[in-house]
Amino acid sequence: MRAWRAANLERSNALMRKRLLSTFGLTPADYDRLLVEQNGVCAICRQPETARHGKTLRSLAVDHCHTTNRVRGLLCQACNLSLGKMQDDPLRLRAAADYVERNR
Repeated sequence: MRAWRAANLERSNALMRKRLLSTFGLTPADYDRLLVEQNGVCAICRQPETARHGKTLRSLAVDHCHTTNRVRGLLCQACNLSLGKMQDDPLRLRAAADYVERNR
């Protein structure tokens, strides 16, 4: 997949734009607006994305409610995966924070 993306960067970007619109109802301008509103960083950890596709820095992921499909913000890969692993469950997320604080 990496080799295909590298060889077909323009097509890969076009597919990403199409996916943003069809999946989330976002245009590239909508994505860029969210990015500016968040100062180019993750909505949770407030850090820029560091994950890469090969040599290319990943874009922040579009986070959305899996029930309503409403876009919540843009997240780095680590925060996006963490939310997913915790099944977007606020009780689980709070319990995890409490656990970490208790065990410092």
